Amino acid sequence: MNWDDMRFLLAVAQAGSLKGAARSLGVDKTTVSRRLRALEAALGRQVVEVRGQGLTLTDFGRRLHRHAEVMRDEMQAVDALAGADTGGALGTVRLSAVPMVINQILVPALGTLRTAAPGLRLELIAEARDLSLLRGEADIALRLARPTEGGQGVLARKLGDLDYAAYALRGAAGDLPWIGYESRMSYLPQAAAIARAAAAEGAAHISVNDAETLFRLVCCGHGKTLLPRIVGDAEPCLVELPFTHGALPKREFWLMVRRELRELERIRLVVQWVERTLAPLPSQTQPTRPPDHRDNGGHP
Repeated sequence: MNWDDMRFLLAVAQAGSLKGAARSLGVDKTTVSRRLRALEAALGRQVVEVRGQGLTLTDFGRRLHRHAEVMRDEMQAVDALAGADTGGALGTVRLSAVPMVINQILVPALGTLRTAAPGLRLELIAEARDLSLLRGEADIALRLARPTEGGQGVLARKLGDLDYAAYALRGAAGDLPWIGYESRMSYLPQAAAIARAAAAEGAAHISVNDAETLFRLVCCGHGKTLLPRIVGDAEPCLVELPFTHGALPKREFWLMVRRELRELERIRLVVQWVERTLAPLPSQTQPTRPPDHRDNGGHP
């Protein structure tokens, strides 16, 4: 059998369709289908089957999938070893977080990392969705909820709690509307608190689907909202407002690192920089393995 065909099994298991697997691998659907047929022919067993509108693994395919995951993790470890520090070049670190964390927390502190690690190439990936460390989409990830991706391949540690407070533009008129999130994002604790405050005050409510847009609206004086204190307190044009509509929300802040990369110098330097940048967060805890339950969203 061609061991590379196992990548296509992993992609189909993750995406649940030929189209999704093709998109994740950067190939066309015909290639995915052909490689799966080749895998089945080599093994003499069916590994996928059509169910509803998508594909699912057969019983044999699910057993094979566990071995495929181990093979993928070992290949990533080989890649990490091949990319270990050599000479003065530290190499590349890909760090993923939601846009507000990248833009409002990490970017202002970037100078200290550039001074400490001049040979480092840092890729900041501002994404609302959670990129997979196990699939190599990022080396380090910051999450605003307890991670679900874990097991032997990922190390996770809670850095602290992200406390929220109410903010508005300094000197703005007193009768400001609340700026919150659209209804599809009502599961976010800060979205629920904003909606509760707007309903209690009978105030107009501007809705957005992006925290960076929300932040800019407040800084331009178009309303008031809840922001992480580490963001709101650092913006000189904003002033904190009293909040009288129940308890203020808070979010967990987690750091995740691919296990096979943790000893590399470039990873160590970026992790230390992140920890120093987020040092104001309360309740830092010790390393732990992330439990297996639903992530309640990445939006700040």
